[in-house]
Amino acid sequence: MIKSHHFSIILLFATIALFIFSCKKSRIQQVSSNDSINWTDSTYALYQKVLTLYANNQADSLERLADEAMVLCEEHQQWRYYYLIWESKAETYIWNSRYDKAAEEAKRMQDDSKRRNNDYGDFISHRLLGTGYLCLNKYEDSEKYLRLAITKYPVDGKIGGLVKIYSNLGQALVAQNHYEALDSVLTEWNAILSKYPVKRSEKKADVYANWHEQYQVRLTEYNIGVKDYHAAALSLDSAEYYEEIDGNYIDNLSDICKLRCELSRLQGNFQEALKRSIQLKRMAQKLNNINYMTIALKERADALEGLKWYEEALKARRELEEHKDSLAQANHLNELGNLNKWLDVNELQTQNELLQQRSRFTTGGIAMVLGIGTILVFLMLNSRWNRTLEVKNFQLQRERNVVVAQNKQLEIERDHAEAASRAKTSFMQSMTHEIRTPLNSINGFTQVLTIPGIDLPEAERLDLCQRIQENTRLLTNVLDDLILISDMESRTELPAPDPCILPALAMQAVDAIRPVVNSNVTLDFSSNLPDEWMISTHPNLIHTALAKLLDNAAKFTKEGHITLTVNEEDNHIHISVADTGPGIPQDKAEEIFERFVKLDSFTQGTGLGLTIARMIAERLGGTLTLDTSYTGGAKFDFIFPLA
Repeated sequence: MIKSHHFSIILLFATIALFIFSCKKSRIQQVSSNDSINWTDSTYALYQKVLTLYANNQADSLERLADEAMVLCEEHQQWRYYYLIWESKAETYIWNSRYDKAAEEAKRMQDDSKRRNNDYGDFISHRLLGTGYLCLNKYEDSEKYLRLAITKYPVDGKIGGLVKIYSNLGQALVAQNHYEALDSVLTEWNAILSKYPVKRSEKKADVYANWHEQYQVRLTEYNIGVKDYHAAALSLDSAEYYEEIDGNYIDNLSDICKLRCELSRLQGNFQEALKRSIQLKRMAQKLNNINYMTIALKERADALEGLKWYEEALKARRELEEHKDSLAQANHLNELGNLNKWLDVNELQTQNELLQQRSRFTTGGIAMVLGIGTILVFLMLNSRWNRTLEVKNFQLQRERNVVVAQNKQLEIERDHAEAASRAKTSFMQSMTHEIRTPLNSINGFTQVLTIPGIDLPEAERLDLCQRIQENTRLLTNVLDDLILISDMESRTELPAPDPCILPALAMQAVDAIRPVVNSNVTLDFSSNLPDEWMISTHPNLIHTALAKLLDNAAKFTKEGHITLTVNEEDNHIHISVADTGPGIPQDKAEEIFERFVKLDSFTQGTGLGLTIARMIAERLGGTLTLDTSYTGGAKFDFIFPLA
């Protein structure tokens, strides 16, 4: 029995050795018979087929072809195409969200290139690792490998590949807020692009324009990060110019629209941010891009909150959460689909190998293959079961995270609702007080004047009449301010602009406020504009805003001066009102623009003047801010673009 067992083992090993020798001999014979083939051209043709499958995202076919092509490249030492085909295979894993598989391929490529001492393969592996870690949001690792890829970039490499590396490196630096490092990278990148100017008449104008468009997008992200919003707007204009030459591809236009939306929001131009978010949502729907859709919905909600349209903002937040929930479910189904698909493909490959081997093996070889196949099937089923358990655990964890996120969102919505309720209560209280006070005065003084048989001295009667008129004026001002706020909050378009002489309009506002200015205060007006300088705008709105700002200055300035300045800078009108009053604390710089806010409760007024002035500035596409660097009193800057 023992001898028979030993004989069976020897026979099994002899069969395996004979099989390996036969396969090796067959392969050697095949290679020797094809010595006359130009393998550089052949492997290049295979690489082109791989790229075609890559462009069409035919992942399964690409993976099979790539494995076969890499074997051929290795046999004939075509290392450049060997690593390029390998890179295409690994990037396909990235685009199909199989990041772990892509990272595994990249590490294998790195080890392979070091073992072969192949510089080109080493470069490809670093570029691939940088891209993979970027998709995994591991930005520090991505930055490290992308920088190494730049240092290892081949002398004969195509510039388009280098542009792609710089673009990814810029994205990683933006994600880490490393703007000083990004500035250095942009300088290097720009020096390279300067050798490829865009000329519409040239054959490669669209290619060069695409490189410049990528650079301008990263430059915009840098300018936004360092809060140079004017420069950001200019770089976005350049990006749109180059994209027009490139062909106006919707994915690139979506990047530009996303940055336009973000820039508008950061500048406080929430109307423009809302318009851009709607435009980005349409683009995301056309591209079927879930990331752009998420950004569009978030920007829309932020813009609505900035406009203080809380009810619609709440609806937008709910739509965003519903989108995230559906996205999480889609990702879960996609992962399960990829798992099942991967298992099915491997089972088909195993069956195909068994069929091919069946035609070449003897009866002993068939038994050996069947035994190995049984072991593989067992291992595969075991792996599949383990993977299924992992997926279920991951699903449970994800569902738990969703519930936690929903609870947090409900808390946020509850806080918003409570804030809205408090704001409504505060508004009603303030309105009741502001209207009741002059009404009580009017009613009281009128009753005194109408008492039968009362004989008042003429001076006292005139004083009571003046008090009635003054309180009537205060009540009228309150109602006028409320009507004006309602008009500003309406979504109706402004009427067509009218021509007006801006210096004369400013002087009218100064003359109107002069009677109520303290006798110890001087009113000054300065401008760098010609006296007859005319613009097309909305003079009534500008006059109202100036009246509110000057009235605010007159209330708090007891001595010194009030200065109204009107200048034109960078195609914008810059109006400032400065006074020598007590000033405004920096921590109140935004609070003073809220409705009914008065830092001095004993000062006459409704607390609506600055609110109205800022709303007018925003409707004109501009801004109204308090200059906190001014220490002589209070200084307000009213800036709006020329039509």
